[in-house]
Amino acid sequence: MTTFTAADDDYVPRPVSVAREPRLTTILLLGRMVTAGGDWVCRVRNLSSGGLMAECDAPLTVGEHVRIELRNLSVLQGAVTWTQPRRAGMMFSDPIDVPTLLHGGAQDPERRPRAPRLSATCPVLLWHLGQTTVPLLRDLSQSGCRLGITSPPPVGTQVRVTIPGLAARHATLRWSCDGEAGFAFTEMLSFDELSAWQADLSARFAAE
Repeated sequence: MTTFTAADDDYVPRPVSVAREPRLTTILLLGRMVTAGGDWVCRVRNLSSGGLMAECDAPLTVGEHVRIELRNLSVLQGAVTWTQPRRAGMMFSDPIDVPTLLHGGAQDPERRPRAPRLSATCPVLLWHLGQTTVPLLRDLSQSGCRLGITSPPPVGTQVRVTIPGLAARHATLRWSCDGEAGFAFTEMLSFDELSAWQADLSARFAAE
């Protein structure tokens, strides 16, 4: 659930030559941060028309260009202006309209929100009716995963998925097409679980 209030004491640090914006929104938006080194799940905490503050474990440097894809399908692009452990500030390439970003398209059926998905290429254990197979994980979100699988069971099938670095989870097959299948977890991953998992690149991309 997204909530927001005006905040005067909590702000995104900006270059000295740029005046602080009078309006800033304190929020909680989940997103996928894409950098030159890969993709990372993040939480946007502060947002203004010119920039934001995000919580993320990505190894960022000042001046680095990044892209953040939000759950509502909006995309924010800009450069890192400051970094702290697990936090960073970002200045947008172009100013945004905050109300439109937060609420625009909410009634558009063609823009259905989706949980941020992290890319991966690692083998997982898929259990179904006493049989175990080892498909490849293609991507992972808090709510489910996409697997590369040649002979998936019927849609609606209940399975158990064990992903390296995470506890086994029950899931339901939602779709399959062209050698891939999407599964929805019965119990969602927490943000902290997904954040810890994404950092182990040797396990996350074990098949590369």
